[in-house]
Amino acid sequence: MKILFVDDEEVIRDLFQEIFGSEYELVLAGTAEQGLTLAESETFDLIITDIRLPRMNGIEFITKLREKGVDTPFIVITGNQDIQISINALRLGAVDFFLKPFRMEAIRYSLLRFKNLFYAGKDLVDKRMFQVRESRQKFALLPRLGNLNQYVHLILKSLSHLPNLHSEDQLSLKVALYELIGNAIEHGCARINYHQKQELMFQENDYFSYVDKICESKEEWIKVEVDYDDTRVTVILEDGGDGFDPARVPDPVQDPNASQLSGRGIFLVRMNVDSLSYNDKGNQVTFVKKLQKSEVKQKQA
Repeated sequence: MKILFVDDEEVIRDLFQEIFGSEYELVLAGTAEQGLTLAESETFDLIITDIRLPRMNGIEFITKLREKGVDTPFIVITGNQDIQISINALRLGAVDFFLKPFRMEAIRYSLLRFKNLFYAGKDLVDKRMFQVRESRQKFALLPRLGNLNQYVHLILKSLSHLPNLHSEDQLSLKVALYELIGNAIEHGCARINYHQKQELMFQENDYFSYVDKICESKEEWIKVEVDYDDTRVTVILEDGGDGFDPARVPDPVQDPNASQLSGRGIFLVRMNVDSLSYNDKGNQVTFVKKLQKSEVKQKQA
């Protein structure tokens, strides 16, 4: 995976290179202007940018990229005092954000979730790990974190023919599906709560494999229903877990110092969809994403 990392602090750039240089193809930039030139001339799978940059800040950088038609997914790095700016970044399509001072382990975890973003996933269909149950878009997924990116790819591929599905809509759906399917696997099927996750992330060398090993011992599937028309996409996702109370999950806006691994997923989803709701038990979630082109038509009408 090829990543553009933009930060004006040389120490941070060097540290990022030292930690992730052997795992990913990295290109480093010290200013937004440099990042803009690189992003226009090269193709990246992901951009990570600091919000506070000289002359042109991170938000202006991403805005200019979008104006030029570059829709590469991005992550922003920000401070507690810039939480509102982070929200604006999420509205531009950020797939995640990190508060300074951040832990490199948190970034590593986020990168792992998107590592296989562009894999076709055909082998999963051949192995019957991803099954189309009905022609009206009902899917069943074996709970495997190692397959998460490919599951998302396959679901989005089933929507690729929609004429009103813009790249911004696809990115929002991608973020929502990543987070919610990941939660269904970790918290629903593997029964790992947020506190346990924090401990395991620093105890296990391969957290993904640890979770998948738990899931392999259970005969459970994650159900995903996708319904769409020319105005919206509705997704219903259900796991066989015990459920949870969404109201008790930390809100990173209300408490920026809360765990970086708790609550951020639900927060990211809410920022990328138009509505999000859970059933009483908490093991079924429904979200709706309105399609942009149809909204414009409605306003003109």
